Amino acid sequence: MNTETTSFVSGLPIASVERETGLSKDTLRVWERRYGFPTPGRDANGERLYAPTQVQRLTQIKRLMDRGYRPGKLLALDDAALIALDEARPSVLATPDVLQLDTWMHLVKTHDSEALQRQFYRELAKRGLAGFVQDIVAPLITRVGEAWSRNELGIFEEHLFSQHLEKMFRTVLANMQPQHGNPRVLLTTLSGEEHTLGLLMVEALMVVEGVYPVLLGPQTPIDEILRAAQLKQVDAVCLSFSSAYSPTLAAQGMRDLRQMLPAGIELWAGGYGVKAIRKPIDGVCLMPEFQDLYDCLEKWRTEHGRNPV
Repeated sequence: MNTETTSFVSGLPIASVERETGLSKDTLRVWERRYGFPTPGRDANGERLYAPTQVQRLTQIKRLMDRGYRPGKLLALDDAALIALDEARPSVLATPDVLQLDTWMHLVKTHDSEALQRQFYRELAKRGLAGFVQDIVAPLITRVGEAWSRNELGIFEEHLFSQHLEKMFRTVLANMQPQHGNPRVLLTTLSGEEHTLGLLMVEALMVVEGVYPVLLGPQTPIDEILRAAQLKQVDAVCLSFSSAYSPTLAAQGMRDLRQMLPAGIELWAGGYGVKAIRKPIDGVCLMPEFQDLYDCLEKWRTEHGRNPV
């Protein structure tokens, strides 16, 4: 029996594709639903099977994502355009490499806040606010979290890092608060979710995209979120979940809030904690990746015929 032919006919199961490409199962399913790619076949049990050509394309897309490109843009390109982009010289503003992250981690571990702030402001000037959030802050937070889980950082260092980063965001955003914008989005977290850094990151991206943010801060009870959403006449409520928040509690909280919110107010949810939620939630736009935020915004503006102010 020809093994290669059999593999082509049967394809690879989703777990193997996740391992080969570095793209999560959730991401693969979301792309299939939202962008029409990948287009897996099905085995006798109805499980997804991916042809090798699709796995190769997914690997290429992941490689370009690691260089800073948005998946929504990449998935719209044909094979020739993807190859040309992949072969092009990487931008000087690509995602920071391991050595650069190691340097920043050293500053975190040695509590050199002044040097870290200088590095942050330098990268902010280079990349702009959105690029800084996606290319610098996000991977660095991941590294800090991993170091903390391995006991390489104490709670003191992790908290100090978060506080300095939050202070920087608040300073930058204080000079950018819009007077107008659409949609109007209420930003908060559910009771028990005390982390505010995720809210600040989302706020930064939204301000750049012409959204009008309505800030409640963290740990807001559901009935108060509902009251604020109605009084402030928002178009959407956006929740942030850190990796420390229980995915089960997060999903239940979103279902409860969705049931209480008027149909005309959308519910969005993002942050590292959302990545652990395996199943879609009716009436909720889940945003495990930054691109999902842009997709939620584009969908809202398309449906309401509104452009950024």
